[in-house]
Amino acid sequence: MSFLTFRYKYDGTPTHVLDDFGWLEMRVVTERRSGIGGFWVQWQDVKEFGDTLGVYPIAPRAPLSCEWGYGVGDGYEKVLGIEIAPANARGDLVVRVEIADKDDPSDCVKTSFQTNYPDIAAFKLEIAQLMAGALEEARLQGR
Repeated sequence: MSFLTFRYKYDGTPTHVLDDFGWLEMRVVTERRSGIGGFWVQWQDVKEFGDTLGVYPIAPRAPLSCEWGYGVGDGYEKVLGIEIAPANARGDLVVRVEIADKDDPSDCVKTSFQTNYPDIAAFKLEIAQLMAGALEEARLQGR
């Protein structure tokens, strides 16, 4: 069974102060590949991505996506990325995930799996709960 998880831990420095940045850990498991990694990201970005998951239907030319990395221009290195797009005319969705080592982005896992709109809706709710501190992990179930 395939899935993607998000875990988010607010920085909390110097003494449990919630600032704009925290550690986003992504884990993906598919039949072909699996990987885990993380990066420092703004909590607002994770929340905004979760909010986009309510789009229905997802347009083939406008997939839902987010990514985090560092650098600019030609020196930009993606560390975490996710894209959700239609997979077929039956309403299945393809989830493409990229997780790279934050210190060596050439060491990365790229994989994909299928899911559906009800599972995306559940993931949207779990991301909101994760960012509110009510859950430790948001999980997108795959097929």
